[in-house]
Amino acid sequence: MNIMEYKKLLLFILLTVVSFSLFADNDLEILINKAMVANPEISSIEFQIEALNEKEIFVQKLMDPMFAVEYSNVPYDTWKLDENPMSGIQLKLMQTIPFPGKNRKRKAIAESEGQVKSYELAELKIQLKDKVKKAYYQLVLNRELKAISLKHISLLEDLIETMINKYEIGKSAQSDILRMTLMKEKLLDDLDDFEQKESEIQATINSVLNRDVNTFINTENLDLNLDLDLDLDPLLQTAIQNRPLLKKIEETSNMKRLIFLSAQSERLPDITLWAGYRIRKDIGTMGNVDFASVGFSFPIPLDIKGRTKAKLNNALFMEKAVDESYKNVLNKISEMLIMATSGLERQKNKIINYNNNLNPDAEKVFHSELKSYETGRANFADLYQAQLQLIQFEKILLKSKYKFKMYETTIETLIGEKL
Repeated sequence: MNIMEYKKLLLFILLTVVSFSLFADNDLEILINKAMVANPEISSIEFQIEALNEKEIFVQKLMDPMFAVEYSNVPYDTWKLDENPMSGIQLKLMQTIPFPGKNRKRKAIAESEGQVKSYELAELKIQLKDKVKKAYYQLVLNRELKAISLKHISLLEDLIETMINKYEIGKSAQSDILRMTLMKEKLLDDLDDFEQKESEIQATINSVLNRDVNTFINTENLDLNLDLDLDLDPLLQTAIQNRPLLKKIEETSNMKRLIFLSAQSERLPDITLWAGYRIRKDIGTMGNVDFASVGFSFPIPLDIKGRTKAKLNNALFMEKAVDESYKNVLNKISEMLIMATSGLERQKNKIINYNNNLNPDAEKVFHSELKSYETGRANFADLYQAQLQLIQFEKILLKSKYKFKMYETTIETLIGEKL
C-alpha cells in the first residue's frame, strides 16, 4: 500500500467515525460518558495527578556529592608547595545523607496528595454527572410542556371553529370566541419561551461536553421508578462508604497527620560524610608522605526561634480543622438526604394521584362540558374553566415527574452511587 492509498484509508475511517458520531443516539448515558471523556476540567485534574506522581520522586532529597580542590597551607609570599611540610593540594569528596526515614515520610505525603486529588477527580465526575442529568431532565420537561401546549393549541383551534359556527347561527357570543382566541395566543406565545429555554439547556449540556453549544440533543421520555428504597440510615451509610467528597476529607486529614510526623523528623539532623586526600611535595632532602582524612559533620538543631514547634502545631491544628470539616459535611449530607427523600416521596404520591385520579377526572370533565356546550346544555364559562384546568393538571403531572427525577438524581449524587 503506497502513501496515497494509506491516506485515503485513514480519511475513510475518519469520515466513518464522524458520520457515526453525528447520527449516534445522544441518550443520557451516552452524554454522561462523553462528558467524562471530553470535559477539560476532568483533564486538568488528571494532569495534576500525573504531576503529583512525579512529585513522589523529586521530594525524596539526596544532595549531589560535592568535590573540592584546595591549594592549601602555602606561604603567602611565595605560594610554593615545597617550602613548608604542611603545604599541599587537598582533594575532598563530601556527601550529605538525609536522616533515616525523612525521605520515606516525604514520599508518603506526596502519595497522600495524589490520593486526595484522585478523590477530587471522582467527586468532580459525580458533580458533572449530576449537572448533565438535571439539565437533560429540564430539556425533557421543556419539550413535553411544549408538546402539551401544541396539543391544546390544536384543541382550541377546533373549539374556536365550533364557536364561530355557533356564532353565525346566534348561539354563541363574540366574547366567547375572543376569550378562546386569547388563550390560544397565550399558548402560541409560550412556544417562543420553550424555544429559548431549549437553546439555553442544550448550551449548558454541550458546554460540559466541550463541544459546539448549538449541537442538537435527542431526548427520551422520563423513565420513573416509583419503588425506590428511601430508608435514611442505609442511604447515609452508603454515602459514608462511597461519597468521594468524604473520602477526600478523610485522606486530607491523613495527609495533615503525615505532615505532622514529617515535621517531627525534619528536626533530626542530616549527616555529611567526607574523605580527603592531600598531595604533598618533598622539601629538600626530606620526603613528605601524602595525607588522607575522613570525617563527618551534622548541624546542631537548637531551633532558637521555635520554627519546628510552630510547624508541628500548624499541622496539628490543620488536622483538627479537617476533622471538623468532615463532621460538618456529613451533617449537611444528612440534612440534604432528608430533604431529598421527603421531596421525592411527596412527588411520588403526587404523580400517582394526578396520574390515576385528577388528570383522568379533569379530562372527563372537559369532554363532558364540551359535549354539553356543543348541544347547548352548558355555557362557555364552564367549558373555558374545564379547558384551563385540564392544561394545568397535565402540566402539574409533568412537573411532578421532572421533580421526582431531580430528587432522585440529588440522592444519587449525595450517596455517590445509583439508586
